Amino acid sequence: MKKILLPILALAVLASCSKHESDESPSGRVPIRLGAGVEASTKAPVVSGSSVNAGIAGWEATGTVDYSAATAWATDITVTADPATGQAVSWTAQPYYNAANTIKTYMKAWYPKGTLMDLAVSFTNTDGSVDALLAPTVNGSKDDASGKALAFAHKTTQVSFQVKAGAGLESGTKIKKITLKGVQLPTGFDLTKESTDAGAVTWATAGNLEIPNLTEAEITTTAASAGDPVMFKPWEDNSLTVDIETDKATYTAKTFTTSDDKLGEGSAYVVTLTFSQTEIELTATIADWIAATGAGEIK
Repeated sequence: MKKILLPILALAVLASCSKHESDESPSGRVPIRLGAGVEASTKAPVVSGSSVNAGIAGWEATGTVDYSAATAWATDITVTADPATGQAVSWTAQPYYNAANTIKTYMKAWYPKGTLMDLAVSFTNTDGSVDALLAPTVNGSKDDASGKALAFAHKTTQVSFQVKAGAGLESGTKIKKITLKGVQLPTGFDLTKESTDAGAVTWATAGNLEIPNLTEAEITTTAASAGDPVMFKPWEDNSLTVDIETDKATYTAKTFTTSDDKLGEGSAYVVTLTFSQTEIELTATIADWIAATGAGEIK
């Protein structure tokens, strides 16, 4: 078993390294400065050059922070993703560290921004296109304002499909539909939880997911993408069931497995469906989000 290395989409939260008088508000508070850098690009909505609109909230405390209490502030940030260089971050509303150095600010950030109400974030996701990201909490204060970094991590597993003609497939056969069975889509976040806690992500009830934007097209001997990648809840199993429809036949409850022991958080699987006249051969590789490989076959 190869060790899976989860890449992290890093947005660096950088406070001012020096404390110039001009950096302080009239009340003596220091503004929270942000910059951003991206360590790895993805096939999800967050790609190099894209604009990321993430939510961020802060709590203030002198001792142990209580995340069930109301936030001191909540706003959103806009970042232009770039895998090579750091990018400036713009605030919708500029927050400040408390003027009292004994009071720390604890910050949590998430993507997509969604709607925040009563410490719960909600967003619409019906087609599996949402790349749900959470960053571990960081904290700082007026005199501890430098070197703060938010490290966003993928909370879903990702699957994309390719189709290819094998021996004996009738010429002109077209792919029509691919449906994943029993998957759960992310629909929100619970900000009272740490990013790695169970329950930090809110998941929809398990159901079937038709691969979106799949164009009915001829299956040829050259592997071609079929629809968009989808992202859903990871699980402690390495198999997944699909229904597949062409204009010539329907394949029900086909199962693919990977060489991993589970469909892991942050893992991206490229599943190739090879069609013969009577059956489908399937292989799966792991790509983009992690530095590892995997394989699978239809049962």
